[in-house]
Amino acid sequence: MYFNRKLWSLTDTVRPKILVSVIMGLIGSVIGIGRLLLLGWLIAKVISGAELAQIWPLALATLATMLGYSLWEYQRLMLTHRTAATVQQQLRTSLFDKMVNLGPAYFASRRSGEITNAAVEGVEQLEIYFGRYLPQLFVAAVTPLVIFAVVAQIDLPVASLLLAASLFTLFAPSIFQRWDSANSMHRSRAYKAFASEFLDALQGMVTLKAFGQSKAREAKLASKAHDLFQTTMWVMATNSLARGITDIGITLGAASALAFSAYRVSEGLMSFDSL
Repeated sequence: MYFNRKLWSLTDTVRPKILVSVIMGLIGSVIGIGRLLLLGWLIAKVISGAELAQIWPLALATLATMLGYSLWEYQRLMLTHRTAATVQQQLRTSLFDKMVNLGPAYFASRRSGEITNAAVEGVEQLEIYFGRYLPQLFVAAVTPLVIFAVVAQIDLPVASLLLAASLFTLFAPSIFQRWDSANSMHRSRAYKAFASEFLDALQGMVTLKAFGQSKAREAKLASKAHDLFQTTMWVMATNSLARGITDIGITLGAASALAFSAYRVSEGLMSFDSL
């Protein structure tokens, strides 16, 4: 879990929309849990040899829940995209006003590639943070409690095991937050350096050829591109490591809960339908 106070301060005008997105995400989680419960109930009926008249209503209810979840999730994603677009527009306006206030004299000593990268690419990359990550952060923080509350109605020990696995999956990747942040900063600096050199080379291509410096500039660009490649690979490595921990937590949590539930069923402490 990662929360940036500076970026959060940019969401003053859209926090109600973020709240609505979080509420929709929580409702979507409840719908998803209900879908799994209906599916498990349906499978239990099929295995127990129930009549077709008892199976059809459950099958239709499960299908309706799946379709409803898809439509609900689509509406939530559209809301998050509109929220992110609003924040990005406000940020671009603030950047433009700041550039106007600074005046041409300030930018005379600055490289155009760095400015372009910050004003265009930097703002575009924030769409994922404002649109997807930030609402999902709050949803992920509350969903384990929702899962516990629902499963506890069926079996409290299994619910406790699922809660422990959920909390591990949620907080374990943050161990590598500093490493990931440092690699991201290195990649950002390498990207700015490459973008500046590349844009300067494009703007001065005729001059470079006239003075026979095209090969030297090519070698410099190749070096900057290689640095960008290396830093990008390190970012992907740390991201993959964090994602691997998340996947392990989800897999082991689900497998442990299933195995523990099967044990409780075999000991007569839990009904097969609950499993």
